Amino acid sequence: MSKLKFILITIIGLLITAGLFGYVWLTSSLPQTNGTIRIAGISEDVTIARDEHGVPHILGSSIDDINFAVGFVHAQDRLWQMEMNRRIAHGRVAEILGKEALPLDKFFRTLGFTERATSAWEALPADTKKHLEAYAAGVNAFLKQHSGALPPEFLLTGVTPEPWHPIDSIIWQKLMWLDLSGNMRHEIARARMLTKLSPEQVLSIYPTYPGDPEELPLPQITQAIADAGHFGIAEVIGAEKPAGYGSNNWVVDGSKTKSGKPLLANDPHLGLTTPSIWYLMRTHNTTTGKNVVGVGFPGSPYVVLGRNDTISWGFTNTYPDSQDLFIEKLLENGNYLTPTGPAEFVKRQEIIKVKGTEDVILEVRETRHGPVISDIRPNDKDFIDGDYVLALQWTALQETDTAVVALEKLSTAENFEEFKAAGKYYFGPEQNMIYADIEGNIGYYAPALVPVRHPENQINGRLPSPGWNPLYDWQGYLPFDELPTRYNPESGLIATANEKIVDKDYPYFITRDWSLPYRGNRIRDQLSQTDQHDAASFKRLHSDIVSDMARDILPHLLVLLDDESDVKNILAEWDGNMLTSEAGPLIFESWFRNYQRLLMSDDLGELYAPYSAQRPVLVKSSLFWGSGKTASDLNRAYFDIPVSSRDVSLAWCDDINTADITETCKVMANRAMETTIKELSERHGVDPVNWTWGKEHVLHQTHRPLSNVPQLRSMFEVASPIGGGRYTVNVSGISNNPASLNQSSFGASYRGIFDMNAPDRSLFVQPTGQSGNPFSNHYRDLFPLWRDVEYFEIPTSGFKQQAGKRVPESAKDVLTLESAN
Repeated sequence: MSKLKFILITIIGLLITAGLFGYVWLTSSLPQTNGTIRIAGISEDVTIARDEHGVPHILGSSIDDINFAVGFVHAQDRLWQMEMNRRIAHGRVAEILGKEALPLDKFFRTLGFTERATSAWEALPADTKKHLEAYAAGVNAFLKQHSGALPPEFLLTGVTPEPWHPIDSIIWQKLMWLDLSGNMRHEIARARMLTKLSPEQVLSIYPTYPGDPEELPLPQITQAIADAGHFGIAEVIGAEKPAGYGSNNWVVDGSKTKSGKPLLANDPHLGLTTPSIWYLMRTHNTTTGKNVVGVGFPGSPYVVLGRNDTISWGFTNTYPDSQDLFIEKLLENGNYLTPTGPAEFVKRQEIIKVKGTEDVILEVRETRHGPVISDIRPNDKDFIDGDYVLALQWTALQETDTAVVALEKLSTAENFEEFKAAGKYYFGPEQNMIYADIEGNIGYYAPALVPVRHPENQINGRLPSPGWNPLYDWQGYLPFDELPTRYNPESGLIATANEKIVDKDYPYFITRDWSLPYRGNRIRDQLSQTDQHDAASFKRLHSDIVSDMARDILPHLLVLLDDESDVKNILAEWDGNMLTSEAGPLIFESWFRNYQRLLMSDDLGELYAPYSAQRPVLVKSSLFWGSGKTASDLNRAYFDIPVSSRDVSLAWCDDINTADITETCKVMANRAMETTIKELSERHGVDPVNWTWGKEHVLHQTHRPLSNVPQLRSMFEVASPIGGGRYTVNVSGISNNPASLNQSSFGASYRGIFDMNAPDRSLFVQPTGQSGNPFSNHYRDLFPLWRDVEYFEIPTSGFKQQAGKRVPESAKDVLTLESAN
């Protein structure tokens, strides 16, 4: 053997050995799931028995010991996710990711989540504080005893986790509330559009909810709103949430089930990330014998959605108007104007550490309404001129917040009155909470802090309001006893899908930003098709990917398309089923995008791109009136959505850039189809049979932050072609971004089906796996089940002996936390 060859073999061997040692070191970040860990902080031993899916059954003799173990388990399985989420909420991301994260940090520092979570913590009842402290102690016990590598994200970013504090659990909840609240985005959108459009045009983009009386016209743009310039604030707070970003839930009583007892289903629609936002678990109090099963957030000890031994529950977002933006007038002496005269800003200084560069000093100002969010980008005028700033009032920014008490009490409720009593501690954003119990009762409650506005306030939360005029101040909150509720309705059914939940006789305003009722109407229609339901019929409904939005609009499109072609024939034969194997969904969604762009982009110019979300009412209305129909010609199917006024709808079809030509909606519909055929032919060939939905509609469950690193993306992301769309019951996002066109990033973040005749037969699934560590077998093992709308059980009855312990029958791994006290 030559010397050179010997050297090369030696080098290769050393590299392989180093790689093996590196792999072994990285896998030491996986949690210990068997054996015994002696640990301080618990009064008695706690058993953590994981099933084949990695779902922990936590058996302890007290709430504090159980909460300690939940914190320990969350840290074992989701430590990076917990670290990243609390950094986002505290405004400390730039410390690890550099100046690119600075706008995000400035936003959260300005909101003041840390201060609000701290004041909420200080005002909590002593027993709740004790329970949160036990959870934090469990997280910190893991950090103290863990001797191997930390999860790979810590190695890649150079982060060392700091001790967990109960305030971190409260602030994580506020981060979720931001995700579920969007009124300020709508206010900014309307204000920006009013710089280019008439109030009537803006109302046609944000139409009155189907069946409601016409709203008051939008007021003309105020002097405080100047011509649009830079729009930095809108960029920082994010785009409006797309259609479908909400949830479904429904419950039927025993008159509609084979068993004679209620069935309840829930699937919250949120951004899909790796790992999942949810963590499945079961807790069992060995002293009381009581169980709680369901999903919660890593970072908090509570089951948020699920069941106990007596009741089950599920949430959807109500979309209450819980945010108002106020235009505050600046005075020469540095104060701002209030109804009673000048007032001083409340100021605080935030020091933001930025990796690789100097600290950034941010001065935060607050008015009587809330933080001045326009200070985040002080050089951007947006629609505010130099004499004004923009402040945010939001229910989540109050000094006190008892939502964690609500979650505690919810998990121990045993009847509807206790369920409602727990809800009265919940501050928001408002949720449609449905209920079922083993006695056969079903119910609904929508608790939160819902602002009351003055009856003469004609802006009514639609635009930023003058902060110096008391007419626009909140007048208090709706009494909890007068919030929407139902108990054992005659229909035997309750279903919500973010659509309007109150009828015309309800005396209070909640919001105007309800979701269109396509999903809700589809759910109620499908439930009515079966006389006696069981888990199998609920599964079918969870898997439903028929788009009633497409079915509503297609007939009007087909009337306007000129000649017979393969593409038109495909659409004519398509039943709205958004299957990955179908060409219909891709043709329709592409045409819709092109048609809407032709309608709106000439009027909105550069503003169209950030507000290109689908506008089904506008699109349908233009097609309907463009075909020469009258109101009596409207389709009367259950999914039919009323159209807007004729003149405004038709006016959108004329391209303002062609002064000598008045385009019709028929012309625009055909022009959009020509563009669609050209685009799809270039991407997939000329035969439209090959233009299948699954080729472009691919779900990417992104990872924070490593999806942004191309070389690591495939290791940390979960991706697959997926069916469905924005308006299907089994919802799925559809991107308008050219860089990710038609891809999906949100959907059912968890599914649960609860059988109150046999609660142990209840079904669960979430879209990734229990672990947040890519080296774990449980990192993505639940994804195939979730994708195919399959489930598994998490029973609470049945025990066996294993390793000398009494453990659940489903136990595969058994870890004992042995008290060192």
